Amino acid sequence: MNKIDSLTSAKDIEEFIQNDQNKINNYLNVEDKISYDWYCKVIADSLNLKQNWGKADFDNNGLTDLLVTGSTSEGHKTIYILDKGDHFESKNISKGKLYEQCSFSSVKDNKIEYRSVKILSRQGYLSNLIKENLIYKFGGFIEENINPKRHNILEIEFRTSGSHWNRYVLEMEIVSNRDITWVTKDDGLLRAGVYTSKLSQEKFKEIVDLLNYIDFENLADEYEVGYSDAATTRLKVTYDNLEVKSITDYGGMGTRGLRKLYDKLIDLKANQEWTKL
Repeated sequence: MNKIDSLTSAKDIEEFIQNDQNKINNYLNVEDKISYDWYCKVIADSLNLKQNWGKADFDNNGLTDLLVTGSTSEGHKTIYILDKGDHFESKNISKGKLYEQCSFSSVKDNKIEYRSVKILSRQGYLSNLIKENLIYKFGGFIEENINPKRHNILEIEFRTSGSHWNRYVLEMEIVSNRDITWVTKDDGLLRAGVYTSKLSQEKFKEIVDLLNYIDFENLADEYEVGYSDAATTRLKVTYDNLEVKSITDYGGMGTRGLRKLYDKLIDLKANQEWTKL
């Protein structure tokens, strides 16, 4: 039995989260029942959710993990806490009021059933209640794909534009021989210029496997967050018989799988050895 197995009440969970020895980097006030506003409460009541936490072995390491929703000064938030044996890994899974009117999470079969009403546009249009089955893969929770296809990835082009709040611009290209090119302005890490590197087989396979798992070819061509002054992310994948999939993502929040891919590509600028041309 691990620490999470012994948690049986909202009070237990709140004390566990707020115990500095556990080093949980998300703090919540946990209650037996969440006090939603009237709009979200109607939906919550219809879902008949019994409690605001659940347990499972999400990462399949033999140790019980925790999913919990609680309140913060910014509203309700849902986090997951993974027991990694020698430490706990904790991350926020909810998207917040800029992206969702309300959200609801529960545990089923070592996965997360995540339901939300999304903010679809800057005009405040809302979606119907959307259900997503989330599975822990590639170091985070992404949309489950029970039958991923295998494509021959020939080239990946990835670009981010600057925004009012973040002027950073990134351009990156990866080809099938694992050569990678990064074009940057002076960002404090490297001086402006064109840099090249060679991905390891393991890292290239991880990126390709993630692309295939998120079913990139069937994703929408365009995504948009419901607020202004955001950066735009552009992804272009050339695959199989020179087929091309292009995605424009205003705000970079298209899907959880896409965001995980963006993170892995952006991380390459810090974890590769680069040569300036």
